[in-house]
This record gives sequence, C-alpha cells and structure tokens, in this order.
Amino acid sequence: MEEVEGIILVLSCQKHMNTRLKEFKLNKNEYIGWKVFYVIGDLFLKNEYEIKDTNYLYIRCEDSYLHLLKKLTLSMKIIYSIFNIKQGILRCGDDLMFNEKRLIDFLSEETKPDYCGDSCPRRDFKCTNRECLKKTEKTDWMINYYKNNKSDFDNPLHGLKDIDISIYNIKPAIFGAYGTLYYISNKSCKTIIDHMESIKFDILNKNDFSQNYPYIIEDVGISFILYYNYIDYIEKGYFCKSSNPIANHTNKFK
Repeated sequence: MEEVEGIILVLSCQKHMNTRLKEFKLNKNEYIGWKVFYVIGDLFLKNEYEIKDTNYLYIRCEDSYLHLLKKLTLSMKIIYSIFNIKQGILRCGDDLMFNEKRLIDFLSEETKPDYCGDSCPRRDFKCTNRECLKKTEKTDWMINYYKNNKSDFDNPLHGLKDIDISIYNIKPAIFGAYGTLYYISNKSCKTIIDHMESIKFDILNKNDFSQNYPYIIEDVGISFILYYNYIDYIEKGYFCKSSNPIANHTNKFK
C-alpha cells in the first residue's frame, strides 16, 4: 500500500465535469506528498469505484447535492483502502481558486488539529456535553436549493425519486467548518466512516439521540458526528475567509 502524507479530496459531480473541473482544476496532481483526487458519483457504476485519468475517482453513489455526506464518506473509505495516509484529508469544493503557496504552507504544518477550517462565528467549538446536539433549528437550505434545481429530481444519477425534501428542515443548532474547505485528521476520518457505516450511509436518517436530521447538509453532518465523539473544531480563519486565504470560493457555475 502506497504511503502518502495526505489526500486533497475535491468533491464534484458529473454536472460540473466540463465547467468547474476544467476551470478550477489544481495545477498539480500532488503537493509535497499530498495526492489530489476528484470525486464523481455514478449510481450505476458496476464496481464499487473506478479511477480514471490518474486521479478521477468515480464511486457507486448518488451524484446529488443531498447525498454529499454519503459521497464524501464512501470516497474516504475507498481512499483509505488504497493508501496508507500519514495525516488526513483536506476536503475541497470544486469551485475553489487556490493560492498554491498558501496551500503548501498549510500542508507543511507539522501539527494540525483533528478538525479545522473557517466558520461563520470565527471561533472554536468544543463539545463538553452531547446534550448540546439536541438543540435544533429550522433550515430551508436544502429546500431552497432544490427549488432552484428542480431538474435534479429527473436525473436518475441523483437517486431523488420519491424523496420529499420539505420534510428535512430540522438540523442541530451547531456550527463548524464551512463545507467548501476543511481539514479532518485520520482520527476524524475513521470516526466519520464508522458512524456513517453504523447508519448504513443513510443521509435521511433521523438521529435517535438528537431527534433531528443532522446528515442532510454535509458540513453540519461532519460537525455533528465529530462533536458526538468529542472531537473539537478549531478555527483557522485563513482557509477561505481572510484577505490571504488558501483558496477563494468562487461559487461559479451553480
């Protein structure tokens, strides 16, 4: 098994193959021992996964926005079966314009938190009591997304048939890293994989403990799983939300 420092994992979809993955593709396939992979879902893939064109990882999974947490976790599970990873995974959106010097600066840091990135309140989150995960709030995030992307329901690759999005509007009232760019260590990745395996990767699962839907929005799900296992979030403040960030979030080609 090949040993690497870490994996730069760019989550994308077939919808953006000819747009984001062309305009914002990183210049290199590896940075100081960190290999770059681009993840695409294909619900009808014969095998569990296929690697094409060196670093395009196609996985048998729904290719929808709703299933992003499932796509991420399945891709991590596959990556860990291929590589011996020394540090962890840098999870990236497919619409980021990277400052490669700043990227290498972060990758070169000898000590990294188990979970870090940029958050809205710009501060750490420490879960000292799981009861905080039971506090809920309403969210129209996914509902509004699909109001603007109704054609996704007709795409068989998205696996959205018979799903009533309007039901899934209650989430934990927590914060963590923006989903566009964050780092998770080997410890965090294993915790996430184990948790998602325990619920059979069902992102529509109503969590028994919190009695809400923590998995429908990927970055909320990541925070929920890690906090449930007492892994803290550490604010970096320079991933995407600074004057000199690792990457600028363009949000282009929606």
